[in-house]
Amino acid sequence: MENRMRQLERCSRRWCNGYLLIENGHCLIEDDEGEIMLPESLQSTMICLKENDQWTKGELLGSMILHENGQLIEVQGGENIQYTASLAKGWLDLLMFVPENVFDHILDQIEQLGFSVYDCVFSSFHSLQRVSFFQFSADTQSLALQCHHEPAASHIRFEWTTSDGQRIVSQFDAT
Repeated sequence: MENRMRQLERCSRRWCNGYLLIENGHCLIEDDEGEIMLPESLQSTMICLKENDQWTKGELLGSMILHENGQLIEVQGGENIQYTASLAKGWLDLLMFVPENVFDHILDQIEQLGFSVYDCVFSSFHSLQRVSFFQFSADTQSLALQCHHEPAASHIRFEWTTSDGQRIVSQFDAT
């Protein structure tokens, strides 16, 4: 599992840009699309802070930033940050559930189609269900993925369909 997480960390679009805001004494994050979120909604408190046109590492702790040099900085609002994108829970569950060769295929296939694992905007996966659904969005393109899991036949089939009509079907032994 650690190896898979390291591979996911190297995937494209892992980092998101945003700004820190202070509203009624509370720290908020505004992403580059104008969506507002709480710092607690991030999967990791580790951020990069832009200072003097350079990115430095830090940790967002409430309305404070623990700078990589050990200095504790109070958030003023307007700070430009980068934070790690989150993986939808069901999508991450699928990625951890499938055999290693299938995991590698998924990463290759999604990048060949012009998407990132971090582009998943909807996921419905339960290891006991026979069919799972995933939706991805990147700029003006979208991707639908159906995963058919047949435990009795011990195989997994993926059906990838892009918004421009490209369709790919692949099947793997699930053992």
